Amino acid sequence: MPALLLAVLALLLVAAPARAAAPTTGFETRNGASFTTHAEELAFLDAVAQGSPRVRVTEAGRTKENRPLQLVEVGAPGPAGAEAARKRPTAMLVCSQHGNEPAGREACLKLLRDLAFTEDPALVGLLERTTFIFVPTANPDGRAANQRANRDSVDINRDHLTLDTPEARAMAALVRDWQPDVLLDLHEYGPSQPVIYDDAVLWLWPRNLNADQQVHDLSIEMGREYLVKASEEAGYPADEYGQAEVVDNDVAQTAGDGDEGIMRNAMGLRHVLGILVETRVDFDVRESELGPADQAKVQRRRVDSHLAVLSGMVRFMNERGADAARVTAEATERKIAEGAGRTAPVYFGGADNEKPAASDVVNPPPCGYELSDAMVAELEPRLGLHGIRFDRIAGGALVPMGQAAEPVIPLLLDARGERHKTAGKPLDTCAAPGQAPAGNDAGAGGGGGGGGAAPGGQPAAAPAPAVTPVKSAPSCASRRTVAIRLPRVRGKVYRTRVHANAKRVRVRRGVAYVQLRRARTTVILRIARRVVRPGGRRVLLKQSRTVRVCG
Repeated sequence: MPALLLAVLALLLVAAPARAAAPTTGFETRNGASFTTHAEELAFLDAVAQGSPRVRVTEAGRTKENRPLQLVEVGAPGPAGAEAARKRPTAMLVCSQHGNEPAGREACLKLLRDLAFTEDPALVGLLERTTFIFVPTANPDGRAANQRANRDSVDINRDHLTLDTPEARAMAALVRDWQPDVLLDLHEYGPSQPVIYDDAVLWLWPRNLNADQQVHDLSIEMGREYLVKASEEAGYPADEYGQAEVVDNDVAQTAGDGDEGIMRNAMGLRHVLGILVETRVDFDVRESELGPADQAKVQRRRVDSHLAVLSGMVRFMNERGADAARVTAEATERKIAEGAGRTAPVYFGGADNEKPAASDVVNPPPCGYELSDAMVAELEPRLGLHGIRFDRIAGGALVPMGQAAEPVIPLLLDARGERHKTAGKPLDTCAAPGQAPAGNDAGAGGGGGGGGAAPGGQPAAAPAPAVTPVKSAPSCASRRTVAIRLPRVRGKVYRTRVHANAKRVRVRRGVAYVQLRRARTTVILRIARRVVRPGGRRVLLKQSRTVRVCG
């Protein structure tokens, strides 16, 4: 099935429309000479919806300039709606959040059209068990002005925590209502450092330390095993966003942190496999044929490289969509339990590649936050969009940590959060609904709701003793991931073999992260790397390490 599906996707995503009757975008009509206009997009989506029973086009919101944010749902035999999407694997694509990065938008329009009209049984079968939703133009005002920000000069991709913009609020509502398992956020970038930072495709996963670990890990696996492979198989080199390299050696980190306002991180906090995709925007000398650069050719490459990545996403949903749905559902339950039991720290800084300062780690965390009436009045719409439940008390509200939105709550409500919206009072003891929280001398108050549809969630229990942070080094019996530093070697990992006790191994920045199947005292790694020698000669260098994990 995978080989067949990839072949079909290659036909769909690079060639002409799937059927002669399928509409074309303005970009396709002009063979890449210019991008699809807003009016052409609206007409195109209307034609797709009229021509295919698999498609429903609705309006997710309006911008400051009253342009619609379109939502396109694709499924078979027809669109099933948000309630059905919450019960099966769902992928969401956010296209052109930055208005001057239009290639992802063109790729989204093409993919949704090809899925709508395909007659291939493999793809039709995928659509019968999977929901795909698209926001083809996530920043219509910015696109109309060909600018990065929205009409108010706000970067939408820094607003996915505080939700100050209508565009971010619309997308937050979609995530709340549809509960996607996978979300790809499509962007473009201008290479700043030739050779060391100029790949055709860059990508990154949720790096915020408050995201569920399994969501984090599966996001990386999807990116490396599906998105990167699909891109490189199509001839577009891919690498990590924000990481400059020389011959696969990291030399500088220029971007890509745990900022909770950025969509990929915000999605990780909401138990979604959130992936940033960036494609190269500028002219590559290899695109010149002994003459001036062909701008249309460059623009077609910008779109086609996005399409290659999207083919990997479709393959992932076909092969691993059920796994993604399981991991995201379990993450919700884990975070409810962690918040209620206070069994995991809260991180106000750091990332998976940056150790947080001691002052940025709170362990045990608060059991909840007390808000004043004024805070509730200001925040209630945002709480609802994030799916945050609260209980009314006299003089304000209690927001318990024991709910699905546990990773978001402190970052939004605690003064220590870098992008906090208010300074709620962190509580060490939380009362049951209808009672005043500890330290509050007000009488009993009524219960309330945040307007959202967050699943589960009970008021937090009495404080638990401090426990070891979830992300600390594991013991022999933990069956988690152990980190083993390798000798410094130039060259990308070519092949890795491990002792039978190791379930999975990932090598990054000279460290092998080994996931154990069961408690053992040793892990044996056999690693082969592609090494570039002087003169450009490539050889295989093999290493073997036997490491004692614990006594």
